[in-house]
Amino acid sequence: MKSAIKGKRGKRIVVGIIAGFIFFFLFGLLYVVLNFKSLIYPPLHRYQLSPRQYVKEKGNLLPQAASISLIVEEHGGRDKPQVALTFDADMTPGMILMLRSGIAKSWYNRDIKTILDQTRTKATVFLGGLWVQTYPLEAKELAIDPLIEIGNHSYNHYAFANSCYSLPTLPDDQDEDDVLKAQHIIKAITGITPKYFRFPGGCYDRVALQSVADLGLTIVHWDVVAMDGFNENTDSIVRAVESQVQNGSIIVMHIHDGSYAPKTAEALKRIIPDLRKQGFEFVKVSEILK
Repeated sequence: MKSAIKGKRGKRIVVGIIAGFIFFFLFGLLYVVLNFKSLIYPPLHRYQLSPRQYVKEKGNLLPQAASISLIVEEHGGRDKPQVALTFDADMTPGMILMLRSGIAKSWYNRDIKTILDQTRTKATVFLGGLWVQTYPLEAKELAIDPLIEIGNHSYNHYAFANSCYSLPTLPDDQDEDDVLKAQHIIKAITGITPKYFRFPGGCYDRVALQSVADLGLTIVHWDVVAMDGFNENTDSIVRAVESQVQNGSIIVMHIHDGSYAPKTAEALKRIIPDLRKQGFEFVKVSEILK
């Protein structure tokens, strides 16, 4: 009789453990389903704030003794009709899963480089370390192109501050390691050592700023948002750029293919000749910050 009771208790314990595992598994699965887009896709740069607006809305994230203009480069001098086209090459672990599963065919829009070459237009491309590992040959092609300058865009595009769109947040004690990892990968694959860095989503806090400054990199953001992320309307991208641009502007766009930046190349075909007609010269970031 005692052995039978013990047997029943043992079965109940096993059943309880199994039920617990099933509950947590289903709960986790439900969370992934409900948050699929935010877990897989990078942040919506289409609705991205300027760095100055971000800091203003998030509060006092900078050292009190420092001004944002001294720490984050948003534009060049306003005395010359020069503009800098910049492109972000984001890559997150979720985007890798999309490639492997066939949901996404590619996260590189080769047409953008072709347009830049055909029009002899200079640009700066901020490469993510994970993107470079995924597209090593393409990264090398960008790096050897005399029209293109290479920057660092972190390793896996995690946020360097809390509440940065839908991005996971990188712990403060990993900021420097993440930047260095991307720096080493870019150097190993392209032979280029980036001098410039751009925060994922344009988000940062005091710790992140200090970490990047300690590495000797110049932080480069923008003052013109092209709104090309997830945007199917070419006209709206063109208007966003041409309505904001001025002497010394740094324009942020994306070099992805597929749903992330579907109309960037088409918009670029119009933006480049339009701005040249207005008298603007396209230069690299290193030139516009002189």
